[in-house]
Amino acid sequence: MKKLLMLVILLAMGSLALAQVEKVAVQGVETTRAHTRGIGAIVNDGSVGEAAIKIIVTDAAGNPVAGAPVVWKVKNQKANPVYVVGTSASSELMLVRVFEGQTVEIDGGVTNEQGEACIRLDSGSRGDAKVYVTAGGVEGKTYRGKDMRVVWF
Repeated sequence: MKKLLMLVILLAMGSLALAQVEKVAVQGVETTRAHTRGIGAIVNDGSVGEAAIKIIVTDAAGNPVAGAPVVWKVKNQKANPVYVVGTSASSELMLVRVFEGQTVEIDGGVTNEQGEACIRLDSGSRGDAKVYVTAGGVEGKTYRGKDMRVVWF
């Protein structure tokens, strides 16, 4: 009986976090970077081409929402691959390679206690990627409503 009650409470808490999400604010949006040379392009190592995009998820009162599920989508607009080298859920060696014209969905885990989550991208050559995010079913917006975009030269 205790296990069943605990499961019901956990499920209710999970749906509560989802119901609380009012705003997904994207921090750091459009950036242009030199591409990373060599193996560094596929590793989360702070190399010159890495671009981090962070979100902050809040409720209607402006308080951070922890535990909201995050889904990132990366669309590659150039012939050269773009690499997802980390998210707040994982920083393993090259999570995903996104080829020209592809849009790839990446599980971003859940927001932390401060309502934050992030993704890190890199490219080993010229590249151009658009990034989209949802948290708790709410679409992320920039302060100007622009697309999140990273361009590598």
